[in-house]
Amino acid sequence: MPEKNPVTDRLIACEPIHVGNVTVLPIQRVKLQSQTAAAHAWLAASKEPVALVVRDSDGTRTIDIAGTLSIEQLRDQIPDLDALIVL
Repeated sequence: MPEKNPVTDRLIACEPIHVGNVTVLPIQRVKLQSQTAAAHAWLAASKEPVALVVRDSDGTRTIDIAGTLSIEQLRDQIPDLDALIVL
């Protein structure tokens, strides 16, 4: 009988982009799922853009594609977020 493993679903910060006094940090969602059986296995993976974190002289804000994530929620899911968006 095939064994379906749980889906791994994480938010990941990409490399920050620095332009003058502005830092833009792309955030992506990465999903992985696998299933194994006696003689075979499969793996499915996907990643999609989720948000941008922008930091400039006015402060830090989130531009969220779906409009559902706050900067606090991103900080909870990406512990090193603040270190990545230093001006």
